[in-house]
Amino acid sequence: MSEAFDSFEKVRALLQDEEACIRVLYEAKWPNGFRCPSCGHDHAYPIATRRLPLYECSRCSKQTSLIVGTVFQGTRTPLHLWFQAIWLHSRPGSINALQLSKEIHVTYKTAWLICHKLRHAMSGADADALLTGAVRLTDACIYHRVSSNMKWHQQEQSVLIGATDGENGEPENVKIKKQDKSLLKHRLEAPKPGSFILEHVATEARMSVNFVRQYSRERHHALLKIGREVEKWLAELFRGIGPKHFQVYLNHYCYDWNRRKTSRFGDLLGWCAATRTITYPVLTRRLSVRSGRRSRSTESRAVG
Repeated sequence: MSEAFDSFEKVRALLQDEEACIRVLYEAKWPNGFRCPSCGHDHAYPIATRRLPLYECSRCSKQTSLIVGTVFQGTRTPLHLWFQAIWLHSRPGSINALQLSKEIHVTYKTAWLICHKLRHAMSGADADALLTGAVRLTDACIYHRVSSNMKWHQQEQSVLIGATDGENGEPENVKIKKQDKSLLKHRLEAPKPGSFILEHVATEARMSVNFVRQYSRERHHALLKIGREVEKWLAELFRGIGPKHFQVYLNHYCYDWNRRKTSRFGDLLGWCAATRTITYPVLTRRLSVRSGRRSRSTESRAVG
C-alpha cells in the first residue's frame, strides 16, 4: 500500500472519491476479510444506503459500520480528506493543525481535531510496543530554563527517555514519558524509574535496565540528544505545548522516530482503523488542579 501512495499527489489522485477510500479502509480494518464485532462471523451483506455502507452479519444479523471502532467514528469530514491528513502526518517532520487546515481546506477546529485523533492512534501504537533487549534509561528536562534557584519553572517538563540499544549501540525503539514534577523536591532530583520500567519495558528486560541520571558523568548522550531534538520539534512545529496534551505529542514524536526508516502511511492508517476514537469534549475538558494549567502565553502561541 505504502508504495502506491508515496507522494501527496498520488494520494489525492488515487483517493479522490469516497468509494476508493472505502475500499482501502475496508482492507485496513479487516485485512483478513470481514469479521463481525458481535459474533466473530466472517461473512456479511453490504447495505449501501448511506454515505458509508453498513455490513449486516449473515449469522447474527447485527449491523456494523466501516468506521465504528475507528478514529473516524462520528466524523462528518469526508474520508478522502482524512486520508490526505494521514499521509501528511506520516511524512518526515509531520504537520501542525494550522498547516493541515490550509493543505486540505478545512477549518482550523476540524484540522485540530483530526490531528489529535491521529495522535490518539499513534499513542495506541506506542503503548503496544514494549522496550526489549538491552534498555537504556535517563531523566531529562524539556523546556529547560536557566534559573538561579532550584524550583521548577512552570513550563519545564520532567521526562524519562528510554530506548532499546541497537547493534551499533545507537537507540532503536524510543519511549518518552512525562513525569509528575510535583513529586520532585527540586529541579536536580530525578524521577524514580520504577513505574516507567513496569509499564514500558518487557518483563525479560526489566532487571537489566541501565538507568543513568542526566547529570552523571556516564550519562546517555544519545538519549539526551533525542530529548533536545524533541524540544526543538515542539518549539518549531507547534510553538510549544502545555502540560495537558504534552504526553500525546511525545507519543507522536516517538511514533515518527521509531518508524523513521520506513514508509508510515499504511501503518498509520492501520492504527487509525484499529483504534477507537477520542472525542472533542474529552480533548478539551479542563485539567485538574493537580495536573496544572497551561499558561496563557503557551495556550495562545500553540498551533496544534
